[in-house]
Amino acid sequence: MDRTSSLGLRLRALRKERDLTQRELASRAGVSSNAISLIERNQISPSVATLQNLATALNVNMCYFFDEDVQTNIIHVKANERAGLESRGVTIESIGKRLLAQELEPFFISLAPGSESDRRQVIHSGHEFVYCVRGRVEYEIDSQIYVLNNGDSLLFEAELPHHWRNPTEGTAELLLILQTPDGSDETVHRHFPNYPSLTHVQ
Repeated sequence: MDRTSSLGLRLRALRKERDLTQRELASRAGVSSNAISLIERNQISPSVATLQNLATALNVNMCYFFDEDVQTNIIHVKANERAGLESRGVTIESIGKRLLAQELEPFFISLAPGSESDRRQVIHSGHEFVYCVRGRVEYEIDSQIYVLNNGDSLLFEAELPHHWRNPTEGTAELLLILQTPDGSDETVHRHFPNYPSLTHVQ
């Protein structure tokens, strides 16, 4: 089963577990009913912001959409085994999750030329750490733009509205680490709304 197909099936399953209609879920997530229908039928791939909003609306951890629910005390992820999603030039790969009471969730983000997180800014609890692995990225935090080049980093309070984009003609790569206070899934939900299961509720 490919990633997009898995996403559509899991979204539908979780929506039904929550006893929500497509219209009710759309209202909670701030998207159209048609978008919910298309995602569930695997006809479109949701944006990062849409995935964040869906995860928040369904009260699940976004990482659920990437792979299976397996808790452990050590996580070793091979570079060629990272699970992820791609939408509108943004590839998000989960690179570590499922520790008991985990409070840090790392992601590897690849941004195609001109791509961005979403036009809407994100606000969530905890802290956020960003490290530019390759290329150049503009991070807008509370209306101020910070330019990240190879090796540059940012650490900030994530309750400040933020947004990121690749303004260049080359690919950019980021290491993004979200703090999830008290193991709450809210942080990841807001950052990347995506995938479902009762085993990932807050």
